[in-house]
Amino acid sequence: MTYPNPSTALATVVIDELVRGGVSLVVASPGSRSTALVLAVTAQSKADSVIAIDERSAGFHALGFAKATGRPAAVITTSGTAAANLLPAVVEADMAGIPLIAVSADRPPELRGVGANQAIDQPGIYGTFVRASLDLGPAEVNPSAPRWWRSMVCQGLAAASGFGGRPGPVHLNIGFREPTVAVSDDGRTREEPYPWVDDGRPDGRPWTEAITRPFAPVRLTEPLTDIIARARRGVIIAGGGVDGTGSIAELGDHFGWPVLATAESGLRGRGDVVSTGHHLAERVEPDLVIRFGSPGPSRRLLEMVSRPTPQVVVDPNWSDHARVARLLVPAPPDQVALALMDQVPPRPADDWVKWWSQADSAVIEALTPELERTLTEPAAAAAVGASGADLVVVGSSMPIRDVEAFAFSVPRVIGNRGASGVDGFVSTALGAARSVARPLALTGDLSLLHDSNGFLVDRIPDCVLVVVDNGGGGIFSFLPQAEHVGEAFERLFTTPHGRNLADLARFHGLRHSRAQTVDELRRAIEAGWDDGGVSLVLVETEREENVAEHRRLDRLALQAVAGVGPPPD
Repeated sequence: MTYPNPSTALATVVIDELVRGGVSLVVASPGSRSTALVLAVTAQSKADSVIAIDERSAGFHALGFAKATGRPAAVITTSGTAAANLLPAVVEADMAGIPLIAVSADRPPELRGVGANQAIDQPGIYGTFVRASLDLGPAEVNPSAPRWWRSMVCQGLAAASGFGGRPGPVHLNIGFREPTVAVSDDGRTREEPYPWVDDGRPDGRPWTEAITRPFAPVRLTEPLTDIIARARRGVIIAGGGVDGTGSIAELGDHFGWPVLATAESGLRGRGDVVSTGHHLAERVEPDLVIRFGSPGPSRRLLEMVSRPTPQVVVDPNWSDHARVARLLVPAPPDQVALALMDQVPPRPADDWVKWWSQADSAVIEALTPELERTLTEPAAAAAVGASGADLVVVGSSMPIRDVEAFAFSVPRVIGNRGASGVDGFVSTALGAARSVARPLALTGDLSLLHDSNGFLVDRIPDCVLVVVDNGGGGIFSFLPQAEHVGEAFERLFTTPHGRNLADLARFHGLRHSRAQTVDELRRAIEAGWDDGGVSLVLVETEREENVAEHRRLDRLALQAVAGVGPPPD
């Protein structure tokens, strides 16, 4: 098969091999040097394409889709600072272990380092945040070149999926010579047709396939079984990255220990897990903690896993911020849970797990009516959790903390918790929304404003965004800055923006409404799903009142636990 010029051939092969390797969404921002890549994407019937004006938003849009689906997604930029704008999304993908494929078009070698327009040093631009950084092109007239291109794309996809390590982002930097449009003569440059492009492997298979999960079942080591054998009052924490692995809940039944399900675990709502770990963690002293994934944003759970209690961590990362873990196991959570049930004898339930179950029920019973009475920030989080959404994308700072503390039943939750940044939230939510029928997002006003360019995409998916508008950064009211900074606190930390978010919705052509009661919030969410498109549901709160409400709910939870009695010795 021939192509009108080498750049068209190179771009077509790269996009074809990305799709063969599982990429079904490609997000691109406009640019001249990336023309061949974008044209190849639009000609590819097996991948969806989205055009985003802002490269930073484009990166997070692809990231959101990859987070929601577990499949790699690609983002394409032109050369120069366009590629640099992907760094925040690449950092989040690195920390969260998400297979994001950053594809940057570049000038060919002869135009690098000589003052050519829009040419910067792009190879290696993402440093240690990528699993692989591969420099392809420019296309040479060589019969072996298409094989090299396909192999390098497969190498990048394998690295993104965890081949030789943990999953994460990769960088494909591709130099293109003119013409980058599908002609042999664009009026400036004459090229001969490129003759040696094959159609790849038969049946649409990748050129090279890599297996990234272990073949054999996990065999537990003696130190692990010894630690468990000595423990009597153990606690299992199901955290971020567990993705609803039911075997972890079953492991709790096997050991007769409570399973504390964080909001990001995907396990809340089951009858065999504890959903109020945030309210109970500081009141107990377990003699062993087995933690699957990240512990989440709860300060109390973080304190539990920071104590010198023996701790086993099952996580692909070196996840031990307090430097107290006895043993780290970098294997898949489901495999480790099954291995523990297979290789460690079961234990009957006793008063220890019964106390956790009773305390969990008591807190839920005490707080649920309070979360129905008035539409506060905790009540909004609880309503979002109980909304019946297929997926909830939650912003950093207060929204994820409120979901953790007050959403006792919640579907799958994702957020940019790898690096815990507020940037890219809108784009992450919209990217994730492409994968489900009833997507929902919960964010604060600053996160919304920080990525309002995320709405500037074509083919925008349906999504309902619940926005808590407290006129600034509400989390700082809970931090020492609120008491010790003085009069400069508002300007330096809460950064009140003074903007009417309804005006922002109108500017972007989005439906919007204001909810003043819990019932109004529920109805607005349902209406947003029924109507389709993107809608904002604005919930206005006051920061000082929010701090007081959190303290009041904490007191009620403490009273409820006290009514159950102390945990057994």
